[in-house]
Amino acid sequence: MRRNVLVVSLLVVALVVGLSAVALGAAKPPGSKLTFAWIPKALNNPVFELGRDGAFAKAKELTAKGPYQVEVLYVGSVASDAAEQVRVIEDVIARGVDGIALSANDPTALADVINKAVAAGIPVMTWDSDSPDSKRFTYLGVNNYEGGKAAADLLVRAMGTKGKVALLTGVPGAFNLEERIRGFKDGVKKYPGIEVVRTVYCNDDINLGVQVVEETMQAYPDLKGWFFVGLWPLFAERGSMPLWEAAAKKGMKTVAFDTLPVELEFLKDGYLAGLVGQKYWGWGYDSIQILYDRVVHGKQFPKWVDSGMDLVTAKNVNAMIQAWEKKDFTKPLPPPY
Repeated sequence: MRRNVLVVSLLVVALVVGLSAVALGAAKPPGSKLTFAWIPKALNNPVFELGRDGAFAKAKELTAKGPYQVEVLYVGSVASDAAEQVRVIEDVIARGVDGIALSANDPTALADVINKAVAAGIPVMTWDSDSPDSKRFTYLGVNNYEGGKAAADLLVRAMGTKGKVALLTGVPGAFNLEERIRGFKDGVKKYPGIEVVRTVYCNDDINLGVQVVEETMQAYPDLKGWFFVGLWPLFAERGSMPLWEAAAKKGMKTVAFDTLPVELEFLKDGYLAGLVGQKYWGWGYDSIQILYDRVVHGKQFPKWVDSGMDLVTAKNVNAMIQAWEKKDFTKPLPPPY
């Protein structure tokens, strides 16, 4: 009788382990394909292109090592739209992908579809922008709250402790952007002479970003500082924001998130005072490795994987420019101050 019970118990354990392996995709035979969906907030935002390239590079490396062929689906809505992103995720669920890595447009609006994917046996992680109350297994990204505080410190160092300041952000409610704003506002709280007079939204659209910045400059000609929570209007051609550019040349200070080449040139030319940068390549490169380790090896990850951040000023901007030219971000930057 005992032996029968033992056999049954072992069979139950084997069944549970087997089902867990199937749920994680690890039961696929060597030589088969693993398909991971890498989903940015939008396809019209160039900031995600480096991450896309990183995802493709990691897939190529993993395929070369074997035993699986790793494919990355780069899919997303054209513009930042939570409802469209939900539909994109539903499509990849229907395709039966082996894992999903996404930058969530809205933490609440994406939670249900993330949970739907997980219920279908597809592990989901977030990068860049989180959906912390969903069943995603980890989030890869910068500490956006601390990034916002770092931006506040950069701006205070540049403009001083008094003056009117405005904020430019993207999609209302995006968790990563809201955390940057929260960190920035907490960072300037200790300076009662600094007044945040307006926060404007551009919905991750370059042209709308240009428009709302210029409208704010008209409304507040005595503005002393800006925090661009993202770099949207800086993708526009030089001269697109004449009021902002003229004020910058007269001493108004702007700090922006991201450290893309276009921003580095603005900084070098004196239009920006400082930048807070993310690890864009790693958004793709690291997230595909994380999905692979989760699916193939059943590896566990903490709820948040810190990607780190870069601080760039006139003192170390040349080093960052060289990193972009060489596509080598492995060396630490010189100090920003």
